[in-house]
Amino acid sequence: MKTPRIDLVEWHDSFGIEDEWHEVNCKHDHKVIVSVGYLVGETLDYLYLATTIDEESCTYACAIAIFKPCIKTRSTLAEAGYR
Repeated sequence: MKTPRIDLVEWHDSFGIEDEWHEVNCKHDHKVIVSVGYLVGETLDYLYLATTIDEESCTYACAIAIFKPCIKTRSTLAEAGYR
């Protein structure tokens, strides 16, 4: 398995908590969140980062899905396949 790229993403909190839906609280500013992780997937709408990679089984754990319109900045900390 080639080690995935590691990205740092600064994004506006979208108020998504676990499996529940919450109304946007317009009385407060959205918080800016910073996440660092292995880029394990990307679609038109979402970016998926994981904190743990098991190269032997080609699996990952502790992933987060970030809604792309919420992304403020994104930078690569390590290219895929680093050692």
